[in-house]
Amino acid sequence: MRERVVITALGCCTPLGNTYDSVTAALRDGTTGIREIQKFDTASFKSHFAGVPEVGNMRTSSLKRSRSWDELYINNAVKGLMAWPGMDLSHFSPQRIGCFLGVDEPVPDIHQTVDFVYDLQRDADKAFTNMAEVMEKHYRISDFARLDSTQVLRQVHAQIPFHGPSMVHLGLCAASLQAIGTGFEQVARGRVDAAIVGGASAKVTPEHYIGLESVDVICTDASLPFDGLSRPFDTRRSGYVPAEGAVLFLLESYTHALRRGAVPLMEIVGYGASMNASHIVKPDPESREMKLSMTRALASAGLNPSQIGLVNAHGTSTVLNDLHESAAICSVLSERVPVTANKSLHGHMIAAAGAMETLNTLIGLREGFIPGTRNLETPDPQCKANIIGQTQSAHIEYCLKNSFGMGGLAASMIFRRIDA
Repeated sequence: MRERVVITALGCCTPLGNTYDSVTAALRDGTTGIREIQKFDTASFKSHFAGVPEVGNMRTSSLKRSRSWDELYINNAVKGLMAWPGMDLSHFSPQRIGCFLGVDEPVPDIHQTVDFVYDLQRDADKAFTNMAEVMEKHYRISDFARLDSTQVLRQVHAQIPFHGPSMVHLGLCAASLQAIGTGFEQVARGRVDAAIVGGASAKVTPEHYIGLESVDVICTDASLPFDGLSRPFDTRRSGYVPAEGAVLFLLESYTHALRRGAVPLMEIVGYGASMNASHIVKPDPESREMKLSMTRALASAGLNPSQIGLVNAHGTSTVLNDLHESAAICSVLSERVPVTANKSLHGHMIAAAGAMETLNTLIGLREGFIPGTRNLETPDPQCKANIIGQTQSAHIEYCLKNSFGMGGLAASMIFRRIDA
């Protein structure tokens, strides 16, 4: 018998705000979280905007309290999680708490690396013999520790002791929904009583923008206003807007939550995942990975397609992804089910995208509205799905959430509203 799994607490640091109320207001009003990048000089780039939390939109030299942006975002999210009403660790055994997070693949600090190489080249004849000495000058042990993808688990553990199973997912755009799915399965099977899940991403960096612009996946259309760059399913879409931040949730078995008097915020009822490595950027020509993950989520939940009242799409605002996702939704579900695309408001948070859009789904289900898809001025006639342009009141019972990563990684999850 599978345990019911519910979300009972959350914490966030996002382009739309750092609290439940601030994100709710932005979603309801259709307020953009995309702003001009201040954290580095964008003069040499085609794109100058991103979805960046206000606390992180500053020059690197101003970052004093944390060694990296993802640390800053995770620390803020953990603080929010710990401050959530009813979040009392005395009700938990650390041995029965797991932690599963979606994160970016760690990369060396570009500035440190450039300085190291320049210093090494000053005496090229001795480049290899004095490498250790030069490296010792430029790097500390902590710099190498940050290249360990599990570092983020240690950051969370420093504030919330857990001794259960733990794992990081590096599945790019699907990473945090995969992490939530892993936590869901661990709780549902009774292996843990609770799991800290979610994701963090800090990819608004010069080196990342160089790569994204080189493969033409981000919007650089100078004719559009900054808040009109992200436009999923619209005819003028031409790429996504990068974003970053962190969102964390506490998952618990329903029985454990009731026993300690916690208020369930939303139930997770099904999860599906798939992989189809047909191309690093393009979806499978027949949208196989998308259809598979949605079909598996439905089977996991024991639901019929007609029971899904809303789809929170991956909706990147790239030409091919939106076209393929729309076709997959219509094939697995129908052309009538309402579809919303949150990246139109805050951009694409890469490894944290699934967690951010899970938060948006939770808010919409609890507060009784469907967030509108911003900038849907002329829906693409080739996208047959029923895209919702304006925020509207609705009491949805089941919502299916998609996250589709580059390289063919796919994850879908089904959530159920729990009335307070």
